[in-house]
Amino acid sequence: MTREFAFPGTRPRWAPDRVVDIQHLALVLDVDPTRRSVTGTVTLRCRVIADDTRAVELDAVELIIERVTANDAAAAFRNDGKKLRVELPRPAPAGSELVLAIAYRGAPRRGLYFIAPDEAYPHKPVQVWSQGQDEDSRYWFPCFDAPHEKATSELTVTVPAHLFAVSNGTLVSDHTDGGSRTLHWRLDVPHSCYLVMLAVGDFASIETRWRDVPVVYHVEHGREAAAERTLARTPEMLELLSRRFGVPYPYPRYAQVFVADFIFGGMENTSATTLTDTVLLDERAALDHDVDALVAHELAHQWFGDLVTCRDWGEGWLNEGFATYAEYLWREHHEGRDAADLELDEWAEQYFGEDAGRYRRAIATKYFEEPIDIFDHHLYEKGGRVLHMLRHTVGDAAFWASLTHYLTKHRLGVVESRDLARAVEEATGRNLDWFFSQWVIDGAGHPDLEVAIRWDAVERLAAVTVEQKHKVEGKTPLFRIPTRVRFRVGDRDHDVAIEIIDPRHVFHIRLDSEPSQAIFDPGRVVLAGLKIDKPEPVWIAELAGASLAIDRATAAAALGRRGGPIAERALGDAVAHDRFWAARGAAALALGRLRTPTARDRLVKAVAAEVHPRARRMIARALGDFVHDAIAGAALAQIVEHGDASYFVEAEAALALGKTRTPRAGELLRLAATRDSYTDVIRQHAYRGLAEARDDSALGLLVDGLRWGKVSQGRRAAATALALLMKGRRDREARDVRERIELLLSDPDFRVQAAATESLAQIGDPAAIPALRRMVERELDGRLRRRGKEVIRDLEDGASVGEDIRRMRDELGELRALAGTLRERIEKLESTRAASASGKGKNKSKPDKPKKKKKR
Repeated sequence: MTREFAFPGTRPRWAPDRVVDIQHLALVLDVDPTRRSVTGTVTLRCRVIADDTRAVELDAVELIIERVTANDAAAAFRNDGKKLRVELPRPAPAGSELVLAIAYRGAPRRGLYFIAPDEAYPHKPVQVWSQGQDEDSRYWFPCFDAPHEKATSELTVTVPAHLFAVSNGTLVSDHTDGGSRTLHWRLDVPHSCYLVMLAVGDFASIETRWRDVPVVYHVEHGREAAAERTLARTPEMLELLSRRFGVPYPYPRYAQVFVADFIFGGMENTSATTLTDTVLLDERAALDHDVDALVAHELAHQWFGDLVTCRDWGEGWLNEGFATYAEYLWREHHEGRDAADLELDEWAEQYFGEDAGRYRRAIATKYFEEPIDIFDHHLYEKGGRVLHMLRHTVGDAAFWASLTHYLTKHRLGVVESRDLARAVEEATGRNLDWFFSQWVIDGAGHPDLEVAIRWDAVERLAAVTVEQKHKVEGKTPLFRIPTRVRFRVGDRDHDVAIEIIDPRHVFHIRLDSEPSQAIFDPGRVVLAGLKIDKPEPVWIAELAGASLAIDRATAAAALGRRGGPIAERALGDAVAHDRFWAARGAAALALGRLRTPTARDRLVKAVAAEVHPRARRMIARALGDFVHDAIAGAALAQIVEHGDASYFVEAEAALALGKTRTPRAGELLRLAATRDSYTDVIRQHAYRGLAEARDDSALGLLVDGLRWGKVSQGRRAAATALALLMKGRRDREARDVRERIELLLSDPDFRVQAAATESLAQIGDPAAIPALRRMVERELDGRLRRRGKEVIRDLEDGASVGEDIRRMRDELGELRALAGTLRERIEKLESTRAASASGKGKNKSKPDKPKKKKKR
């Protein structure tokens, strides 16, 4: 069931009023990592907007304000712990200059984070780092904390002498005096205050260049090789995005700094991106994994978000949608379209899951309690998909021209969705208000399409029937969808443009001869739910030879749903011979859904022969569909017991082995759970595998995995595995597990808190509601508060699916596997009887008796 995004009583949020325009922000700070405190002065040079201005209100949360001056004169002020109101000594006329200087101190609980080793994590580094987005800069310096206020900035910071400090722009000075070190950074390009950053630590610095711009990587000493391995392609990304966007990288320097315990994957602070150090690649991880998507995403924000900024957070997709789409652009450039299209599939899956399982909303919305609420899969992934559709609607040349015009016209400014629509119109002459209305501003959701394709040999016409089957209600409209149908006639593709505007269309398309392929929306450009009906030979031809790998993968999935020996043979050929690893993997997953002994045998052979580790992961995953199958279990056990060159293949095999529930699963998964790996990926999958195996004897191991002192990712996985084991149960053991997970709601690790929240949602016990309420009331992180409220609501409404339904699904899967085996045996038996009957018929004059059909 899709719910409303906004909770009852939510009021719209608009950009706040400004009585002054802040033109320059100067911070002078003394940071004490030991006392976890900051002391300093912020000076704001402003131009007065409103005539006869008598007071200026700023954001300052949990900061102690010591004194304030206005144009060097002492100013009265009121500070309520959230807002700082400065009373000016005399009214200020419009256009006049006003300089506010505010001395303050504090021990921030948000905005500025203090990291240090402790007894459980003795090797953790001493670091201090900021995170301003969305409205957290107010926790570490007084400011006008809204994205539509932009100013140049400088930061002078004093830290212990053995540490280094990174901030925006260029380093003006760096000097040491006794036990203290003072560094002065300056950026002369205006930017929003949520992008002002500070990172303090014992950093090594690695410098390279793009054109004449220094490109610098800061990382904890001893991890330099990992940083270079992880960020090596940054200069190439700078070149690509500068060309694609039509505006060269706009800042004097680009830095990336790795920090511990970061609460996001990355943050696009202007000219100085912060990244979590958990993504640093070791040599084995780099075999089949990269974080290029994260690096490209944060880099793209330097244009979309930093140079041109959303006017208010309700328009945040203009920052995040473009940064997400840059992930596609990089992958398309670096690995080709087939690899980039995998990003589209992943984004769609994430958005569809959120839309179906949590809520539906317009991408641009004013209805939220806190800005962080909208930093979701609608904002990022759907936003990226909308830009991909826009590109295909106007064409590549017009798309790039539109982006260049948009960035040039609004450089250093703030924007709303209509500004992008006008920029496209001005650059191309095309009015796309209908597009932005249905996909971004007014509309919500997506079309659900049913498509049927048939060939009329007499009339030499292809008939393409398209129906919009979704409910047109609320904000979900009847969509206008320009797309194409690709026909393969002979050895050539013919693309035919169509436009869907009504609930039902039948398009009749004349062709020279019957097409071997008929692909609706080649490349899966349109963000839509799709059910496609066409003859099996057409699916098979598309699996074997569609031009795009994503279309071959679509054919594989369709054949996996259809089943039968002909489909199975085609899928087996694709697993063995397709030229792209992900298409081979898609065929493997489809074979897994068939659950026949011959499909299993093809997968066992493929997992041993496949050389591409990413395809090998997918084949291992497919083998997990063969529940209680000794042969599939043995193939997976081989990988888990003896390892694989790839962390991720080994991890995937562990999870799949648990799903088979074969006899050695428990023993080998306990072995896998002892292995350290990149992001603890093997242990994560081993824990989940134990839960999938329904191994209640693993409870002690999983409970131990929750302990403070264990690797964060493993702790989260242990909570998730325990929830899977306990889902729907209300016995004493389940109560004990639930109570242990409730304790994690106050864990020092934000990500463990988030995992605990999701785990309680999965367990589905309303008894968790009081603990969730306490978390919502005390937590500062809006992400935890938002999700906690959702889980409370679902538990109160009884929305959690019961354990009995989950077990019924498992039993249905096992019955399907058994049916596949029986079907194959019957087909073999009938073939043998047919051959025998044929032989008898040659030697006897008596007619054969009719065969009796066996029940299946």
